[in-house]
Amino acid sequence: MLWSSIEYIYTYLAINYSGGWCRYILFTFVVILCSLLIRQQIEYNRKLPPGPWGIPILGYLPWMSKGSPHSWYFSMSARYGDIASVRLGSNLVVCISSTKILRELFNRFESTGRPQTPLNTLMGGLGIVLSEDILWKRQRYFLHDKFRALGVNLWNNKRLEQIIMDEIEELLSNLKKRAEEPVDPVIVLGRHMHNVICQLMMSFRFEEGNEEFAMFNERISRSMKLYGSIHIGEHLLCYMKLPGKKTVLKEIRRNLQDISQFHEKHIEERLKKRAKLSGQEEHNDLLDYYLEQMQSEETGVVQSIFNNVDPVKQIVQVMNDLFSAGMETSRTTVVWLLLMMLREPKVAQNVMDELSNVVEVGKIVTMEHRSKLSYVEAVIYETLRRVSVVPLGTTHVNTEEWEINGYIIPAGTHIVPLINKINMDPKYFYEPEKFLPERFLKNGVLCIPECFIPFGVGRRICLGMHLARIELFLFFTNIMNNYKFTLADGQELPGLEGTYGVTHSPRPYTLIFKQL
Repeated sequence: MLWSSIEYIYTYLAINYSGGWCRYILFTFVVILCSLLIRQQIEYNRKLPPGPWGIPILGYLPWMSKGSPHSWYFSMSARYGDIASVRLGSNLVVCISSTKILRELFNRFESTGRPQTPLNTLMGGLGIVLSEDILWKRQRYFLHDKFRALGVNLWNNKRLEQIIMDEIEELLSNLKKRAEEPVDPVIVLGRHMHNVICQLMMSFRFEEGNEEFAMFNERISRSMKLYGSIHIGEHLLCYMKLPGKKTVLKEIRRNLQDISQFHEKHIEERLKKRAKLSGQEEHNDLLDYYLEQMQSEETGVVQSIFNNVDPVKQIVQVMNDLFSAGMETSRTTVVWLLLMMLREPKVAQNVMDELSNVVEVGKIVTMEHRSKLSYVEAVIYETLRRVSVVPLGTTHVNTEEWEINGYIIPAGTHIVPLINKINMDPKYFYEPEKFLPERFLKNGVLCIPECFIPFGVGRRICLGMHLARIELFLFFTNIMNNYKFTLADGQELPGLEGTYGVTHSPRPYTLIFKQL
């Protein structure tokens, strides 16, 4: 508004007065008004959360590029406090490391926006992770409702448990066949954890040696790492035009197309199958529910949940989101758990002792045993805390201006929840550097503090949180109750620094499994 007024007055004077003295007046007038404009901007900036100054156009990007965004945000929060801001390229980014503030902000509907990034452009704003507004709201409600119908949100759903146990039994059998051989836990766990998602989504599983799974697994893992390497492109679009960056984006696009074609093929096959059936078809998986919804909308029976986007493309992207997020994070967590047992032998022995008191060694652990295995579950949560598999929660964008703790957060700000900073903050967790499962126990009973938010918080909290907790419990306990494992010869014990992409993963290692 102020700049428009300056421009109007300057133009008026320039047209109507052209003497030398007028040029002097115009110059003085412009200087005064520019000073007012700068002062107004400075006053506004003072209302922003504290943070480092940057340079025009680039903001603080030149300094941020010297390390991973996770570690850089961590350091910034340690210096400026629970709510800090920084200009990165054209975006204002606010980092929050207070669970109280995160809960307050992320429970507002106007917090559910997503940033416009190269990845979002590739996906066309579809799916569940990057969709927004009405499409996201309707898809979220639909998925939550159907997950409940499929038993994903229940601790003791026998069908869900059986799906997981089938994979675990095959995993244990495969480890027996490969006893005394070096085994990469990422590879040996990948197919089985992926199959759990496959069964729930499409009643489909990959058999051992399946080439399609090898492609699927490689594309997902590779894309997660690649996108972590071009995070600066979220804030500076011209960055993606630099040598090598366009190639990275092309590879991500190609990977996404390959994965999408896999899902499109299964949707097409299922549609043909449904066309041959008459009457009420059973709901065996999420795809059944989606196709029923799509067909009901075509006949005008129900309100659309697709909000004028291509239903098949939306379903495909939802499948992509669930497979990528569901498999990668759960598998990575179990790989961290196994590494932690090597790093913390006393904790590992405590886990084995508690298991042997509840389940006979070498037998299968089920969800019926969970209530008596509080220490084991505390070990899982302490691992999630200590390594922060998802160190930065998903970035939110506020659609309205907010005021919080005396600070202004303008509409369109990128809001980053610093899960890793919260997990390592002494005011939330005593001696955070130490691995202490007991911090999740109270009088021997599992007790999860409000400050522990590994799956996010608010309206966009992880949809698969319950499934992940069940998977982690069953996979971890059954490996620990059936096998002893050590590092393969000649390997050094990996540290906790790991590698960063979308997730925080341990550095590669191999294990020797010996049956108990």
